[in-house]
Amino acid sequence: MKIRLLMFIFAVPLLLVGCNRANVDVERNPDGGFNITATLNEAEVNTAIENALAQSANPLLRDPQVDLQTGQIIINGQHDRRDGGGTVSGSVTVTLSVQNGALAAQITQADVEGLDLTDERIADFNTRLAEGLARLAENDRGLITVQSITVTADNLQIVFTAQRQ
Repeated sequence: MKIRLLMFIFAVPLLLVGCNRANVDVERNPDGGFNITATLNEAEVNTAIENALAQSANPLLRDPQVDLQTGQIIINGQHDRRDGGGTVSGSVTVTLSVQNGALAAQITQADVEGLDLTDERIADFNTRLAEGLARLAENDRGLITVQSITVTADNLQIVFTAQRQ
């Protein structure tokens, strides 16, 4: 089991770097585990959000363009009109947080024709976005926990800890 954990600890950051998905820093902590910091630029966050949206049969926004701002992410894109009359431009504002060692995403503002914050597609998007970002940490039986997430105008930084078992 220890070999599997060590392979996992080193495989995730190397895969992230190898895929050019994030700038990753790994440090050993006093408990014998590892503190891992992954930093994503705006283009990398855009790809993660685009992938999260693509998993939905009826995505909230198409062709997303991300704008990182301190404490939030603004996503602009095209929205399919409910009446089938084409598309309209729209935007949503997303905040990210850590809850019980996992990433949580929430749309805090939506400027999309005909949608309000209680729409099922917004709840679905919140879930898919959190799952997509959490894949960076690949939670393995509670051994990996997200410690913090920070959004600045330049990047999104996720700090997680891999515990020894």
